[in-house]
Amino acid sequence: MLHTNGDPAERCARTAAGGPIHSAGPKAPARGAGNGATHHDAPAVARRCTAAARRAPFSTASLAPPLTLALSLALLTACTAVDGGEPDGGGKKPTPSDRPTATAPAYDGPRLPGFAAKPAWSLAAGHVAPGVLDLGGTLLFAKDASGAYLKDFDDAKAFLEPDTWGDSGYREPAPQGPNRVLHLSEAPQPLTLEFRDTRTGKLRGSLKAATDSVTLTGWRDGAPAVAVGTTRTVGSDGLSAEKTTSTVTVYDGRGRKLGATPAKRRPETGLYYAAALSEGYRVDPAGATVRLTPVGGGTARTVTCTEEGADCAFDPRTGLIGAARATAPPVLGGHYAGFENANVGGTDMVRITLSDLATGKKVWSSADAEIPPGVELYDNGDPDLEPMPDSETLSLLRVTDGRVLVAWQASQSDADTWIHAWYDLKSGDLTDSYEATRSVLLAPSGDLAAEDAVPGGTFTGTTVWRLPDGKRLWTQEEGAGETPLDPVRFTRDGSVLYGYTTAEDGTEHGLAVDPRTREVLAEDLPVDHVPAVDEATGYGHLSTTDGFHAFAPAG
Repeated sequence: MLHTNGDPAERCARTAAGGPIHSAGPKAPARGAGNGATHHDAPAVARRCTAAARRAPFSTASLAPPLTLALSLALLTACTAVDGGEPDGGGKKPTPSDRPTATAPAYDGPRLPGFAAKPAWSLAAGHVAPGVLDLGGTLLFAKDASGAYLKDFDDAKAFLEPDTWGDSGYREPAPQGPNRVLHLSEAPQPLTLEFRDTRTGKLRGSLKAATDSVTLTGWRDGAPAVAVGTTRTVGSDGLSAEKTTSTVTVYDGRGRKLGATPAKRRPETGLYYAAALSEGYRVDPAGATVRLTPVGGGTARTVTCTEEGADCAFDPRTGLIGAARATAPPVLGGHYAGFENANVGGTDMVRITLSDLATGKKVWSSADAEIPPGVELYDNGDPDLEPMPDSETLSLLRVTDGRVLVAWQASQSDADTWIHAWYDLKSGDLTDSYEATRSVLLAPSGDLAAEDAVPGGTFTGTTVWRLPDGKRLWTQEEGAGETPLDPVRFTRDGSVLYGYTTAEDGTEHGLAVDPRTREVLAEDLPVDHVPAVDEATGYGHLSTTDGFHAFAPAG
C-alpha cells in the first residue's frame, strides 16, 4: 500500500496484508527501476505496470475530489563471491580524471519538468544504459574487468526460481521499487565499484571486489547502503569435505565498510541467500518466527509471535513479516515488529507490536490503539467483548518523528479501501487518520499522496490527495475517457508527479503532471526518460544507451 520516494530511510518500504505474506501466486510483470512500493494484499505486494488498462488520452480537466523510507530492505540474492579487498580510508583517492570529462555525451532528450534543462553532468557508458544504485547523495556504478560499465540488472531475474519463495510453481518477477540489484551472477566476477557524488559526478571512492552480488540495502539509521556478497571455499584435505562460507559486507556511500555478517547459502538455488537485511540487521527464520541479528555485532532480537499454531514468516521479496492478516517490516525507526494472537484461525485478531531495538521493551501495540473512523466494526453482541475490525486486517507502515503509521482495511468486503492512521508512540493517541487506497505513493515533501496501481486488478487511474488531512485534490474517474496514470515518483519538492500511461496499441509512455492542479507538464516521454529521483539532493537521473545524465532540481 505504501510506496514512497520520500526520505532515504523509507525508499524500499513494502507492506502487505490480507493473508500470510509468504503466500505466492501469479504476478504481473514488474516495471523497471522505480521507487519503493507497498501494498496491502499479500499476493499483490509488488507494484507492477498495468499495461492491460487502456483508456483514451489523459485529460487535464478537473474532476471531483503515501513515504526507499524507503525502509531500505535489500534482497541479498546470490552468493558465490570472492572477497576482493576493502577500501582503504574510504576507497581509492579520486584524481582529476575521476570527474566526468568533456567527452561525456550530450543530452538531446526532452525537457524534464522539475529539473534543469541541461544535465549537471553526464557519463559515457559505451552505448550501454549503465546500472546504478541510489545511495542517497551518492550514485553507485560498477565496471567489469575490461573497464566497461555494467548495464542495469533486471531485478526480476532474482525471482526466477519457481520453488524458492513458495510452492505455487509460478515464476515471480521482482517487486517494483528502487533499483535494488546492480550485479548478480552465478560465478564471481571482478568488479570495480564507483561511488560518485550525485551533484557533480566526482568519484568519492572506489572498491575492487570479486563478487556475484551487489545489492541495495539500508543501515541502522535508515541511510541507503550497498551489500556486497562474498564467498570463500576451502577444498577437501582428504578427510574433511569441501567447505564454503558466505559473507555479506555492507558499505556506505563512500565505500567505507560498515559491517559484515555470515549469510547462509542455499546451493539448490545458486542465486539466492537464505538471509536478507533490514536496516543493518540480518533476518533469519527461527522456528515459527524470525531472528534479527545486527550486522557487525550487537544484541540480537527475536520477533514476538504468540498463539498456538502461530506462524510469523519473512518474505525477502517484499521485506515484510506476515502473520495471520497482518504485516510489518522487521525493523523500522529504531524499533522491531512483533505479532500477538498470530493464528489466522484464532478467536481474536492478530495484534502488531513495536519494541525498542536497544532495550527490547515493548512500546506500542495495536491492541491498545483506537480504531480510526471509517473502519467497519464487527460486533457479535457479546457485551464482554470489544468490537473489532470486520476485516481483521492491518499493516504497520512506518515509524517517524515519534509516531507510527498503521493501515487498516476498511471492511472485509472492500479490499481497495484502507484507512491510514497516525499514533503517538508515547501517549498512544490517534493523532490523524484519512481514507487511502490499497497502494499509495507518498511525496518526499510529505504533504501529498497518490493512488498507485495494484497488480492483478483493473486500474482506472490515480487519485491525488493532500496530507495530513487526506483531502482529495483530484481523481481520475472510470468511464471518463481517460488513460489511467500509473504514478511512479514525485520530485523531492512534490511539484511534479511522474507516471506511466499505456496507449491503445499497448505502447507505454511517460507523463508528468502538476499533482496539485492536474496540469499536464510533459507527455509522450520515452519510458527510459522518466527520471529517478535522488531524495537526498533532489537531483534527477536517467540511464539510456546514449549515456547517463544527472539533472539539478529546477530553480
